[in-house]
Amino acid sequence: MQQGLAGLAGALQPVLTTGALPDEALAEWAMQWLGSHTGWLLILDNVSNPADIAPLLARAGKRGRFLITSRLATPWHGIPTVVRLDVLEAAEALDLLTRIATTAGPRNLDGAAELCAELGHLPLAVEQAAAYLAQSPLITPRAYLAMLDQHPAAMYRQGAVGTAPERTIARIWHITLDRITTLQPLAADLLRVLAWYAPDQIPATLLDGLSDPPAVNAALGLLTAYSMITPDPATGTLAVHRLVQALARTPDPDDPHRTANAIDQAREQATSQLHAALPATWDDPATWPTWRTLIPHLEALAAHAPASTDTDTTALLLRRAGNFLNNQGQLTRTIAYQQRALATMVRVLGEDHPDTLTSRNNLAYAYQSAGDLGRAIPLYEQTLTDSLRVLGEDHPLTGTFQSNLAIAIAERDGGEPGQL
Repeated sequence: MQQGLAGLAGALQPVLTTGALPDEALAEWAMQWLGSHTGWLLILDNVSNPADIAPLLARAGKRGRFLITSRLATPWHGIPTVVRLDVLEAAEALDLLTRIATTAGPRNLDGAAELCAELGHLPLAVEQAAAYLAQSPLITPRAYLAMLDQHPAAMYRQGAVGTAPERTIARIWHITLDRITTLQPLAADLLRVLAWYAPDQIPATLLDGLSDPPAVNAALGLLTAYSMITPDPATGTLAVHRLVQALARTPDPDDPHRTANAIDQAREQATSQLHAALPATWDDPATWPTWRTLIPHLEALAAHAPASTDTDTTALLLRRAGNFLNNQGQLTRTIAYQQRALATMVRVLGEDHPDTLTSRNNLAYAYQSAGDLGRAIPLYEQTLTDSLRVLGEDHPLTGTFQSNLAIAIAERDGGEPGQL
């Protein structure tokens, strides 16, 4: 503020800059000028703390007008008009990208709409991508999308030639997180956890237990103030812009907020929180609303987390979700989840662990539900054989596996398999 006002004083009265006046005196002269003149417009850009500008607003009074920009959504008490800027409409984002990318003339814009959607129609992100395309006429929006998928960290910080580094998405996100973590380190941790869920309607209860309630509430309030999340008090849910999520879960060795270790930890926390929130059963209609609320976030987690990073908790999460989806008749997703759960159980716990045997049984059940007895029966047979060897014939799981195999074999004449 002081440097900006000192610069204003020098622009209004150049002779002031020829002396030895310090910035403090020049700033004072500028405030006196504003307080004694009318008809001016002063832009205060990227205000991070309303208290920083309070003395200027009080002294300048209503002699002129202020245009204030900020990433802070709150608090702006006493400001007569507050305009909250959302992302662009899809057509507006496409128009912005097209205008910038075609500065040098017509070009191939294949994939432009998909690129805008991937960037969440965020103006700065669209502008950054469009400027990159403008200087790279052989790169189509679809090719840019592929690079974004394969090299996200590099692309988020890669602006066009002449673009100030601090104007890239990655740098702006970094600066904002610097401010937030200075005030409340937990806020950044929570944001990294939220990055693994679907962007909308995230139950706030998924953050329960990550810290004491006052600390969690304070962190969420700070993230809200900086527009990093959008709470919906009516539903008790949170929303996070998809590009913010993408950045938060993309490791970058040059960003202390996105170290590989911090992101791995956040992914594991997101998995554990989601697993703990699942209902105990999947066949009770009373639990179905909760399942339907959580399934989109499980799907997002499964889509964003590489299978190689799955833990036994991930496998249990996918297995239980597969059981629910099977109950709901969504067999394609059921099989995919049970296959991934079994592969993880084998990798993490070994072929003979009871959880591995249960996962193999449930995959067999998924195949049976889909009418594929050619795959189901051999899996049931393998599961029973291994269970007899490892657990013995008197173990409850062995009895269940034996029953399921018998029902599968008899299914040509009717019968119903079981699942765990």
